Amino acid sequence: MTDTGTTDAGKTDAGTTDAGKTDAGTTDAMVREMVHRRQRRRRTTVVSLVAVVVVAAAALVGAGLVRATNTAPDKVPSRVPAGVAADKSGVAASTGAVRVDVYLDYLCPECRRTERALNSALGSLRSRGGVSVVYHPVAFLDDRSAPAGYSTRAASAAACAADAGRFEQYSTVLFAKQPAEQGPGLSEAQLIAAGKEAGITRDSFARCVEDARFRPWVQYVSDVAASRKVALTPTVTVDGRRVDVTGSDPGAALTREVTETRR
Repeated sequence: MTDTGTTDAGKTDAGTTDAGKTDAGTTDAMVREMVHRRQRRRRTTVVSLVAVVVVAAAALVGAGLVRATNTAPDKVPSRVPAGVAADKSGVAASTGAVRVDVYLDYLCPECRRTERALNSALGSLRSRGGVSVVYHPVAFLDDRSAPAGYSTRAASAAACAADAGRFEQYSTVLFAKQPAEQGPGLSEAQLIAAGKEAGITRDSFARCVEDARFRPWVQYVSDVAASRKVALTPTVTVDGRRVDVTGSDPGAALTREVTETRR
């Protein structure tokens, strides 16, 4: 991953499917950045990264990046989904003394892998109590769909699902149906149909998706994430400390960090 001033190994752009390999103990990195600009209230520059970085034959996967300005986010939108955290920047799935923040983009293949890998660990941690899990659906990869804007549309629909009390279930469905980059993404009708698969039966959900009701909130969430120097998806933090979820067992890494934080 490449960020403004920061380099992390182990992730590639969503357009890359095959990882290169090097001899054990060596690191061979090749980075190619494609910068896409779009008009946003915060003038955030979206970056798509293609990297081939292999450490000891590690596999590489897709991630979404953003290069953020130093400007602060605007005020909280007047309309936010049900169940938001106190700071209004994410959907709180549980409450507790230890806070786990998950930043995701629905067009990011690595986010799909991480969501699947962390499901069991998050469920186990929450069942023990004392853990606040907050999801931040951001729109870092809007320019990676054609027409642009799928990340925002999907995140707004997920916020509609939060209103129906089915955010996590809907997120799982969206990742299962994740479209390829450079395409149109799921249509409005498909986003609504995904709600039924997630167990949403309210007619108000369809109207919410059609109205793109939470588009301003998605922009706010994205801007808050950028202001916190969250420059890629997925990003997972425990009480503000980043957890490396690029390894073979992200769930174990998260569980260790939460356990140490509890001590």
